[in-house]
Amino acid sequence: MTYKEKKLQRFIDNLPYIGRHARLYRSIHRQLMNKWTQRFVLFFIVGSILSIVLSSFEESAPYRSWLFAFNYLASFIFTIEYTLRIIAAPGQYPNIQNSWKARFRYIFSFYGLIDLIAIIPFVVIYVYNESPHVHLVVLAYILTIFKLIRYSRSYRLLGSMIGTVKDELVTAYTACGILVGFAGILMYYIERNAQPHAFKNVGDGLWWAVETFTTVGYGDIFPITPLGRLLGSLIMLIGISMIAVPTAIISSAFMKMIIEKKHKGKSHADTDDTDDNDVPTFS
Repeated sequence: MTYKEKKLQRFIDNLPYIGRHARLYRSIHRQLMNKWTQRFVLFFIVGSILSIVLSSFEESAPYRSWLFAFNYLASFIFTIEYTLRIIAAPGQYPNIQNSWKARFRYIFSFYGLIDLIAIIPFVVIYVYNESPHVHLVVLAYILTIFKLIRYSRSYRLLGSMIGTVKDELVTAYTACGILVGFAGILMYYIERNAQPHAFKNVGDGLWWAVETFTTVGYGDIFPITPLGRLLGSLIMLIGISMIAVPTAIISSAFMKMIIEKKHKGKSHADTDDTDDNDVPTFS
């Protein structure tokens, strides 16, 4: 919550009368944003992710039933949290007058969809537990890791930072994609006669372009003709510089956000000092 939003929230709280439902929604929203509530939910988020990881080891076979029981408990907690967030959505979006519009805004928001995805897998498993393919549904449960974004200030800062430079990043990655596509198609036509077993189709050329452009170099596909090697050398050199562009954009945005945050903190401190000095004294 920003400084202005906090001031607005304090102003609303100090009004002599607010609708009973508005107070209830805001009260539930505050409890959900409470430090201990967040830590409680965070424990189950991390625990559920770890249980999925541990259940993949053969050594965990004797404890697998306990791990799944913990996941069921976590899903139950997430279901309660999701339900309460739907109820409290009008308190989260005070600018939306219609309570149901506020609820639908939460349901179809990024966090709302992640909260829903976190509880769907185990509901499906409970209903269709005899299906041979039901274990594939658990893969969706891995998306629970995105719930950490809400409870991590660092992740929220990262998301906000990327949002400020998304246009620049889209431009940079689009340029990279065009270059990779062009190089992959060109390499296929250069090398297909020299080594048809390696460059069977354009897809193989694109795979070579991606691993060369990112300087991974698995070595499963590589050019052997002089023209192909020349193109490969150019792609490697261009790839090093092109990958540095998104890194520079993100680094610049990160430094800018840190500087702005320091200035905001300083201005808020100055404002508080000014307010204290404006208090009249009586003698």
